[in-house]
Amino acid sequence: MVKIFVTGDNHFGRKYDRYPEVKDKLIQSRFDCLRDMIHKAESETCELFVVTGDLFDNINTVKVEDVKQVVDILAMFSGTVIVLPGNHDYYTGDEKVWKDFENALSSRDHNVILIKEFRPYSFSTHEEKVVVYPAFCQSKHSKENNLNWIKDADIQKTGVINIGVAHGAIRGVTPDMKEEYFLMTENELSGIPVDAWLIGHTHIPYPDGLEEDSDTAGYKIFNAGTHEQTDLHNNTAGNGFIISIEKKDCVAKVLAKKYISGKVRFYDLQITVKPDSEAALADALRAALDGKSKNAVVRVRVSGSIKQSEYQDKEKIYREILGEYLTYEKEDNELSEEITVEKIRTEFAETSFAAQFMEALMDNPTELQMAYQLLRSCRENEQ
Repeated sequence: MVKIFVTGDNHFGRKYDRYPEVKDKLIQSRFDCLRDMIHKAESETCELFVVTGDLFDNINTVKVEDVKQVVDILAMFSGTVIVLPGNHDYYTGDEKVWKDFENALSSRDHNVILIKEFRPYSFSTHEEKVVVYPAFCQSKHSKENNLNWIKDADIQKTGVINIGVAHGAIRGVTPDMKEEYFLMTENELSGIPVDAWLIGHTHIPYPDGLEEDSDTAGYKIFNAGTHEQTDLHNNTAGNGFIISIEKKDCVAKVLAKKYISGKVRFYDLQITVKPDSEAALADALRAALDGKSKNAVVRVRVSGSIKQSEYQDKEKIYREILGEYLTYEKEDNELSEEITVEKIRTEFAETSFAAQFMEALMDNPTELQMAYQLLRSCRENEQ
């Protein structure tokens, strides 16, 4: 049997300039999570630690000290580390990030293998011979994947555990509307006689039904997703996969479980508020955030209407509730003060057409709000 820890889409070198007040904390957390995964792989007695692409965020601007820190962490693993270039950190031989990576490796003892050729890579573990068939990226975009050489390979079916490692979108799993991210299909992958596929590119884990504390059988294609949520555009706790493969004759038994590796979360929340109480906004914010980690970046987009007293205090409410998180941003252009009869009669003459028109819409808050904004705008233009 061979045990493998799988990660990918780590994106070291991500700058987080959008969050200047916590950018250093966000950057460091990704390193801390990688270190924890190495420790977990050791505790699980994994023999291979596989990075399925996009270890780095780009090929040119990752700091040398960041590359060195990644190398230092990976080199802690007592087994073999396999690093596949992805579409963000693709490999042709000229990329600065990989030159810095190999320079950092050259100054220390290590068992880290950077995949640079389309060929089988053989490894011997304590019990098994393992052959890795890689499909790495040589560009950021491609209409074609790099599986063809593996399809043509003479893959030995007995006496060896065969593992495919590829980076690219999976049809039906990863959004790829233009089909420009090395698109693969599950049928295409399953048609190649390897015992398991380890895929990178999709930041959300696939399959998503793996448990933490027990192994799951029945899967052959695995995409661990990013080890820590990268931004507001994906919703994941950050995962690695631990995969065990046992083979008898030409039949492989594949078991997998997940390891929740992420520390920082990104929450993108949409909240609609009604003026049901004097604390409608505060209650809605607390309800949306209930049970969520405080070690998080939060964006809230608020719409609807609230009572006058709360509307006047909304900035204070945001600070008090959202200020408990790492950092936050809010968009509330579509949040308005409740329009009451008293408010209408304060701003418009009671007998005016405008006041009577709006009062007739009191049972339809959406149309009332539109009418109020239009009539107020017309009045302001006349002045």
